[in-house]
Amino acid sequence: MDPRELGVSVTDRYFTLDLPIEDETLIASVLLGLGAYVKKGLSIKVRQAYKTFSGSQEIVTKVISRPEQVADWGKEVREIISALRRR
Repeated sequence: MDPRELGVSVTDRYFTLDLPIEDETLIASVLLGLGAYVKKGLSIKVRQAYKTFSGSQEIVTKVISRPEQVADWGKEVREIISALRRR
């Protein structure tokens, strides 16, 4: 099996992972890790950006403080990825 591809960028403020949208297993693993973090009682603030079908940029910010919210966000991410693949 080939190694999974991911990009990492580190700045003075952020550690960013770039994952290929085709790798659903890797994305699910990252979301599960975030779910475990939130389950400990720690909240995360998510800034999510994607392009809509019209080509405009959509940016959404949300605070996630419960594991159920991570699951809902995971479903939302899968829907966005599915829509992007249909283009």
